[in-house]
Amino acid sequence: MKENKILKLIHVAWRERWSDSQFGINIKNVLPRGVSGDVYNLADCILQQALIGSTANPLVLNYLKHSLCAHLVSHAAVLRRIAKYEHFERLYCTTSLLDFLDSVIAGATCRAKTEEAILPGAVVSLINWLMQVFAMITAHYEIHRELNSEQSYMLGQCCLVIEKVIKNQFLMATIYVGCHEDPDYYGQIRERYAAIKTSLTNSNFSPTHPSIETYLHQLAYVDVHHLDMPLLDIQPKPEPVTYCVQPLLTVDVLLNPCNDTSYYVAKMQMVQRLKKFSNTRLFYEIVRAGFVSLSNVMETTHDTMWGAFTFFKVPQIIKQLQALNRAVGEQTPNDYIPEVVEAIELLLEDKLLLDFMDSKCSCNIIEYLLNDWTKQHLVNDMHVKHFAAQREGTSVLLQKRDASAQAPSIINFIIRAEVPLSGVLKTLSTDYNKVQEALLGVLCQVLVGNSFDLILSVATVEGRLKTFVSRLIQCNENSKQVPGEMGKASIIRSTLFDVSFLMLTFIVQTYGSDAVLSNNGDSFFEKWVRECMVERNKPKNPRNMIVMCDENMVDELLLNLSKPEPQLKNINITWQDICLNLPGVLYQVLIAWEKETLSSGDVKNILDNIKRRLFSFSVCATSFLCAYMCSVKENELLKPLNMIQQFLAPPSAEEMSSQENIKERLGLSFQIIRKMQHDVRPTVNPKSRSITLVQNLVSQTPLMDQFRDVWRTVNENGWLPIRAAQILESLLHAGGAAWLTTRLLEEILKCKYIHDMMKTMDIVFAILHLDIELSTEALLTQVVPAMIQNRQGEDIDEPHLHVLARLCVYCIISAVETRHYRNFSYQKKRSRSHDGDDMDLNNTVKMRKINTDSSDNSSSNDFLGDSNLFNTHASTHLRNTPNQLKESLQNSIQYIFKIFQQFLQTDKLSLKVYFVYQFVSLLVECGQERVRLVLNLLPTNLISNLLKVMLTDQISVGLIARLYDLRTSCGRQAAIADLTLWRNLKLKEQSIHL
Repeated sequence: MKENKILKLIHVAWRERWSDSQFGINIKNVLPRGVSGDVYNLADCILQQALIGSTANPLVLNYLKHSLCAHLVSHAAVLRRIAKYEHFERLYCTTSLLDFLDSVIAGATCRAKTEEAILPGAVVSLINWLMQVFAMITAHYEIHRELNSEQSYMLGQCCLVIEKVIKNQFLMATIYVGCHEDPDYYGQIRERYAAIKTSLTNSNFSPTHPSIETYLHQLAYVDVHHLDMPLLDIQPKPEPVTYCVQPLLTVDVLLNPCNDTSYYVAKMQMVQRLKKFSNTRLFYEIVRAGFVSLSNVMETTHDTMWGAFTFFKVPQIIKQLQALNRAVGEQTPNDYIPEVVEAIELLLEDKLLLDFMDSKCSCNIIEYLLNDWTKQHLVNDMHVKHFAAQREGTSVLLQKRDASAQAPSIINFIIRAEVPLSGVLKTLSTDYNKVQEALLGVLCQVLVGNSFDLILSVATVEGRLKTFVSRLIQCNENSKQVPGEMGKASIIRSTLFDVSFLMLTFIVQTYGSDAVLSNNGDSFFEKWVRECMVERNKPKNPRNMIVMCDENMVDELLLNLSKPEPQLKNINITWQDICLNLPGVLYQVLIAWEKETLSSGDVKNILDNIKRRLFSFSVCATSFLCAYMCSVKENELLKPLNMIQQFLAPPSAEEMSSQENIKERLGLSFQIIRKMQHDVRPTVNPKSRSITLVQNLVSQTPLMDQFRDVWRTVNENGWLPIRAAQILESLLHAGGAAWLTTRLLEEILKCKYIHDMMKTMDIVFAILHLDIELSTEALLTQVVPAMIQNRQGEDIDEPHLHVLARLCVYCIISAVETRHYRNFSYQKKRSRSHDGDDMDLNNTVKMRKINTDSSDNSSSNDFLGDSNLFNTHASTHLRNTPNQLKESLQNSIQYIFKIFQQFLQTDKLSLKVYFVYQFVSLLVECGQERVRLVLNLLPTNLISNLLKVMLTDQISVGLIARLYDLRTSCGRQAAIADLTLWRNLKLKEQSIHL
């Protein structure tokens, strides 16, 4: 009924030649108050009357334009109706519609929610219609090889409308939203564009408009990159010096030395994206970080670990990075990687570092490095000669030094350790019954000097540590006592049991049981570790150990051990059972000593008898005593402490000569016992290298003073020394994530210059990877909100706010990606982590062979063998985005978004509001689609409230379009709502200026 009235009114208006204002006044009498003309198809009615004849009625079209200006009809309805016009043979009607579009398209917007719902589809339909018009003209030219004046004018107007659409960011963003709404329909536009392109090629037709082909391509393949988004990057280009890579690798090697190469590759890819590094720059930073860290370490353990990492792990990281970042179809030389050669050129400019490394390692470090890299086809012999010539002067100086003054090169030992490791693995895999004596000799030789450290370091970085551990476990299983066995065979078996047990215990102490043992292993050693071994951050209940003991065995052991010279070999209890039942024995001894039933001399005799036969017994006894000490009061610690000290007392000369290989086993057992004791009752000055290795540092100095001292060292160096990383990790555990994060952020706020702020932020970002997930949660929920709210305007101002926002975004991205690529890591994170989630074991790449015997390498998965295999598997793992956030991290992000909503409950622009803008913009700029799960947590009205306060010149449609997941209807609805708000605010600003 209403449509009939509208049509009649249009007829009357045309007959009586009403003006636009007259039509507007009278149409309002027909439309109900407050109701849009779209409800009654006003645009459709007007266009029906305007396009009846062969020529469009200009008066009626003016009525439509007036209705648009008076908001009686929406742009969405008008564009959708125009897109339905198919009588292209009526050139004048089509041209009139193009003229009409040319006059109104620049002001296209929405005024109501109902219009927002149909605008994306309407604009996409209009693009399809424009493509049809263009295709019709090009097809006519292809056939007739000419255009008449009307067709030429029509083509020109079509190009003008397309150009206005392209240059209108709001419309481009609307098209981008609309193409996700109906992908199949948008596919028709691409097909139409392909037909136009073919037609233009076949006819050799060149439109007068110079850029129209580019515009058509942008419309057919509209992408988010076509939408403007001003970058907040203070340094749009990669900074000349970066302070992020070395500290990050230091923390990772410190905490996760067992991790698969893909773990480090993922971390470096994250840095590459954040810093916009080229492959050359990234490779240079990785190699330089290895040298800087290696130049700092003073202890053999860290020397071997960093040396092995630099020489064995870094080449594999580079190879995988190069394979991942290689463009599809890109051809690279077979014998070298060009980016690696360029990276070495950059490295040679750092002469001071290389000179120091040459002196420290007593060798030409570059030559050593590249000689190994030629075998892996990172460089070729020609490059080695070229770079060696550039370092020739330094090499001559090294040769002239007094040979007696040169320390043996640790690099030589590291590289040579690869062969002994393979030999040990091969011997361990041989039939146990045939090689017991030879195996004992090999294992005892491993414990001489620092050979064990070297082999562990190489095994760790080459991904063969679990293989080493599994074969040691099998050796320990095979060496369990056989009842009735006597003589030399029994002695060899017991020594093998002792050596393998001690080596395994040391490895578990160093790397954590989660990193090297399977979850449900049924071997004796794995059972003992699960139930009886004390580990850092994994306390054991001593009562559970006691309950496991067999009362009869405990009584028999007590009776035998109480004798002056016990004969353990004559009792009917095996070595493995003694290890499991010692907790019951020691508990009875402690009770009897407390009740003074046993004297100190009696206790000493029992303890001496325990450690006299096998050093494994001392370790098992100490493990129980340490667990016991954790469960008693302070005044009850003296006796168990004295008992542990008795196990550390050196044996007599007679005892030292009574057993073979006693010195190596004794030294290793002392290290293990000191480490166990230190975990429970830390000493101020630990002497054992094993204690230093696991960063269990304790000091009577206040935490704040310790932090100041260590930060002074870090800040002066510009990189993170190993010792500083250890202290910071201890401070993290002692003070908590919030405390350490606050202290680190305070150091950023102390900086006055942008360069210093960015340098400090990079170092802080790397340090927070000591526990990135916990640190990020503390940063978002406790540290940053408190700083922004309580200290705004004091010492937190621009550019401090920008740097804080960037740090928050970096941490969120890293926390999200860390959880993702952990699932594809070869190992679990060490037990020191606060996150107890398990990591999957995925073996995707093969290790290169180091000798002809493949038995030693078959179980390793850490080295790149086939680039095609890697590209099809590992790259998929590393490039996929996570599909789920950790609950605590999600809650932290939601919390800070709620804080942002509180900041935006105002119409006044403030530093708080600007911080919100920077945070959201940097999240999109740095994270892109990889933080989609984070962006999905944005509150509904956050961006709209931000738009009302901020200037539209700062918030762009490119930012808005990137914020939402346009694959979902909710995401598209939110995006078009914010885009429309942005558009209307923009039009309002323009009208004010007019």
